Amino acid sequence: MEMTISGLRERLQEADEKQLSELICQIYKHSEVAQQIVDSTLLDDDYGMRFAETTKKKLERAFFSHGKIDRSLTQAKELLRQFRKNCQNQRALIEIELFFVECGLDFLGIFGESDGEMKELLITNYASAVARILEDGSELFFHHYFAKCNQIIDVARGFTSGFSQDMLDVYQQLAKR
Repeated sequence: MEMTISGLRERLQEADEKQLSELICQIYKHSEVAQQIVDSTLLDDDYGMRFAETTKKKLERAFFSHGKIDRSLTQAKELLRQFRKNCQNQRALIEIELFFVECGLDFLGIFGESDGEMKELLITNYASAVARILEDGSELFFHHYFAKCNQIIDVARGFTSGFSQDMLDVYQQLAKR
């Protein structure tokens, strides 16, 4: 019989520090995903940003491959999902979400904007990045990403009025700050 998450939590609360440390080290050794989660949580900002840069290259290939174009962007969506799952670094998450939106806008500009699902995905990711920026109490993210968010809005204005208005509504939250 396998443990449930609540059962796991109970067992972990009963374990002493040495047992927890050993368990984490074993998981770290045997799982690349666990390594990414632990590294992005415990290491400095540089690790998260290096992880983001690697993911950006993969995202760019997924959006604009030199072979067959995947109009559903299955691989790009999966890369984004995996990055969110594996990275705990807020700056790196903002970086990837905004990059995804930038690539998505370029993709829509090249291949047309008929895909409502893609537009919703871009709005959702833009809103997620803006929310992360606003959650930062130090305002470091605000100063670092405000210009990029503004550039994204400038590009989004070239699309249908409904889509660009939705993007602008998200941006307004940031601009009010």
